[in-house]
Amino acid sequence: MSASKKRQAAFLSEQELFQSLTKSAFEFLEKAIAEFEHSTKFSTVNFAIAIELFLKARLMREHWSLLLDKPDQGDKTDFFKGEARTVSPDQTMERLKRIAGVAIPAHFREAFLKIASHRNKMVHFVHADDREDDNATAQIAAEQCAGWLSLRVLLESWPEFSEFENDIWRVGHAMERHRAFLEAKFDSKADVLKEHRDAGKRVGSCPSCKFEAVLIEPPHGAISSGSCVVCWYAGSEIELACINVDCAQPIQFNSYESAPNECPHCATAIDEAFLTEALDTGEGVHQDNYFDHININCSQCTGYHTGVEHHDLYVCVQCLDSSEVMEVCDYCGEGQIGGVPENSYLVGCEVCDGAAGNMRDD
Repeated sequence: MSASKKRQAAFLSEQELFQSLTKSAFEFLEKAIAEFEHSTKFSTVNFAIAIELFLKARLMREHWSLLLDKPDQGDKTDFFKGEARTVSPDQTMERLKRIAGVAIPAHFREAFLKIASHRNKMVHFVHADDREDDNATAQIAAEQCAGWLSLRVLLESWPEFSEFENDIWRVGHAMERHRAFLEAKFDSKADVLKEHRDAGKRVGSCPSCKFEAVLIEPPHGAISSGSCVVCWYAGSEIELACINVDCAQPIQFNSYESAPNECPHCATAIDEAFLTEALDTGEGVHQDNYFDHININCSQCTGYHTGVEHHDLYVCVQCLDSSEVMEVCDYCGEGQIGGVPENSYLVGCEVCDGAAGNMRDD
């Protein structure tokens, strides 16, 4: 066999590489969970590696060269030999957004980068969190619960990972062990939870740490803000009526895990059109305001024209992020949930590059 044929035979197909990266990611993740009780240091290192591999596996489905630090200088032989320099987790998420159109919501990204930062401190410095410190251990447990929740939501929403459903379930089951390291903190919040209930407010189950510890505030229409007193979780609890007039039953879900695929009562499909009809309390577009109507985009998920008014909030029907703030980009005239940069005419917003970007193009 010629040297060129031997070299070609050594290459994995992109599907095989994707499978290999994903399987390795699950192995590191399960190792992280198994090691947590004995060493939060090595658990955190393995957890961070797992997140990085999952993100790279998703990016690789676009093209293997996108994993390279400099794709234009890529060498396939070096890459498959493991000798090429690859992108960082932050660069991976940025390329997913800019090239593949796959946005990682800001709160997911924050959860991932928090674990990565913790990993760097543990690797390069003497770090207190790896000593016998119950508070530090609880903090790391909460970080990993948040990281897994974000990762699980992404993996379940990406069809590329549909064949790994059993692996996702197995890791989710194993993550239940982390609850033991958060029990003391949950017990210490008993008075806070009782005070909240005594005030006539609801307490809900946390999708991150699984404790009945989310303080749910009075609603703005269908949306109530909620924050967990045990872990870092903060999101929205949503209850809306099914738009099927023959059903009209309440549907409950949270913004983090998103809406179910269908109404649990009548099986009406729940998509963006359903959520728009159920949540939009704005004026809508008509003949008199056609030229004054502002389309609203989402900075969290880069949703294009996915924002609607909901009473005194603005909500994205794609990722369900909500805010009392909506500002208009001075360059493109589009609205953005959560606001735009102060100098938006120059730098633009989530959907435009502003005047500076157009100058570069010229």
